Amino acid sequence: MRKMIFFGGIHGVGKTSLCKDLATLHEIPHFSASKLISNEKEEVYSRNKLIPDIEQNQDFLSNSLNRLTISGWFLLDGHFCLLNQSSEITRIPFETFSRISPTIIIVLTDLIGSIQERFSQRDGYQFDSKLLESFQTAEIEYAREISNHLNIPFFVAQSGDTMSIRKIMSKIIQ
Repeated sequence: MRKMIFFGGIHGVGKTSLCKDLATLHEIPHFSASKLISNEKEEVYSRNKLIPDIEQNQDFLSNSLNRLTISGWFLLDGHFCLLNQSSEITRIPFETFSRISPTIIIVLTDLIGSIQERFSQRDGYQFDSKLLESFQTAEIEYAREISNHLNIPFFVAQSGDTMSIRKIMSKIIQ
C-alpha cells in the first residue's frame, strides 16, 4: 500500500533539499510536485513562481502520481497555496489533497529573511517580505485545515531543525 508523507511549504523554504536528504536516509522515493507537473505538461515553471492554471495543474499532478508504481512510504514535496498570475495567494483545491491521499502532512517553515536569501541566490528573484510572511501563514493554516478534513497527522517543522524532523520521520517510518 502506498503511503505518502506530504512536505508542504512556500517556495524557497528548503522542501526539496530536505526531502532529498530524508529520502536517502530512509531509502524511500522522493518526488517534487512541481517537477511531476512540469514533466506531465512538458513545460518549465517560471523563476518568479507566479503560476497560471493552478487548478488544471493539480489534474496533471494527480495523473502523474497515479502512474507511479510505488508501494510503501514515499515523500512528495509541494504546496498548499501558490501565487497566481496576479501575485495573490491562492489555495490549491481541497479535492487535490483528497485525490492524492497523503498519509501525513509536514509543513516546513523558515525565517522570511532566509527564504528571501535563498530566492535571491537560487532564482535571482526577490519577493516582498510581507507577501512571503502572509504566504507562509496561509500555507500553515490551510495545511492544518486539510489535515483536519482528511483526519491525518499534521506537523510544522522549522527548516534547519534536522533533529526534530528526523525524530518525526523515525516515528512515522518504522
